[in-house]
Amino acid sequence: MGGRVDDPSNMSATTSSEIMPVPAPKSSPLHIVIVGGGLGGLTLAVALGKAGVKVDLFEQSPAFAQIGAGIHLGPNTIRALRLLGLGEEYDAAGETEEGGGLFFEWWDGRTDKKYGETFTKYPRSSCHRARLLEALLRGMPSNVQAHFSTRVNGVESVGNKARLKYTASRKGAQGGEGPSEEGFIDADVIVGADGVKSVIRTALQLPSPKHAFPSIEGKELPPASYRYTGTYCYRGLVPMDKAKSIDPQDQTVTNSVAVDRMWFAPNSHILTFPIEQGKILNVVAFISDRSKPKDQRFFDGPWVKPVSHETLMNDFKDYHEHPRRLLELFDDFGHQQWALHEVMSPLTWRKGRITLLGDSAHASLPHNGAGAGQAIEDSYVLTRLLSHPECTPDNVEEFLQAYEDVRKPRTSLSSYTRSRLERCTSLHRPSVTTWRR
Repeated sequence: MGGRVDDPSNMSATTSSEIMPVPAPKSSPLHIVIVGGGLGGLTLAVALGKAGVKVDLFEQSPAFAQIGAGIHLGPNTIRALRLLGLGEEYDAAGETEEGGGLFFEWWDGRTDKKYGETFTKYPRSSCHRARLLEALLRGMPSNVQAHFSTRVNGVESVGNKARLKYTASRKGAQGGEGPSEEGFIDADVIVGADGVKSVIRTALQLPSPKHAFPSIEGKELPPASYRYTGTYCYRGLVPMDKAKSIDPQDQTVTNSVAVDRMWFAPNSHILTFPIEQGKILNVVAFISDRSKPKDQRFFDGPWVKPVSHETLMNDFKDYHEHPRRLLELFDDFGHQQWALHEVMSPLTWRKGRITLLGDSAHASLPHNGAGAGQAIEDSYVLTRLLSHPECTPDNVEEFLQAYEDVRKPRTSLSSYTRSRLERCTSLHRPSVTTWRR
């Protein structure tokens, strides 16, 4: 290994002061490198570490951090976390309704009239992304080494190993940024959990599905990548007492923002649900434009850009005053447009000993609230396979193929249901109320 990453002199940082490693169990013969310290990559790292696998996790940021706000996790995801031994970590971060109950209320955004409601018999759960990240960090085993401020330059197969090339930033004498140093690390497996803009997926040049490029006929398709969906959103975290203050006083039908609900209007919708033990209302407001073919949609500017309050309110000018008053409560964080991109999931996720996980493999619009959940389920399957007693450095590629064979149909189904929900939400179809979980 060149420029040894386990030598502190070659790295700007390894773990933050908040990470208190817990003892590692009996060791596995495998060494895994994970690229990306989001929820998917961190869940995989902690789970593999608890299973006795040596892990090196590379993150380009100077510390673990989660942008965004609240997330919904379904019963399969909660079960996966518990089977991974991460149930306590999640329970410390989120809240779960074990008996099911209300799934969502559906409202007309223009008239503030209720269409109906959908119930579920399955457990439902929500949490703040940052709380879940913090809980996972508290369970970080000592056989997981985190490397921050490290940019990945490429990956390749070298003999019976996978090699990651990187550039690590070092701290200067006064604590600032110092000179960079290039190096590499060899491992039995490299997992790209580095999101929509995945460097690992780009380096692998994986084949695209034909449906990803409807405008290209009779030509060789470009490698799998990402594209703008035609949808951007605003995200807000509103204190619940302020959110409830905007509810109508004279209610013939119970009309409170303090529940899971959606307001619909043509090419837009507003989603709300409580987090942080009901103290915070998570709000996401979507604007969609489907006027161009899927492979001809582009977003002007950075993927997250600040906009004026007037721009936000103008996007929802046709909405009833009730949801508009909720948007009025957004702080500076809410005055940002988030361009939503999707990954054209490649025909295969892996090449040799290098594979993908989470958004890097199958990112899609968040309309079925399954992005984080799918990454966690990926982590569960991959952990169970890589920690299997019969998995060795010699046959690990067979286990990586099994991971893809199990997970690809599941993530494809999630993408399909997301597409159905996309049509319901952007075209304002009341038939969404007929859905059941």
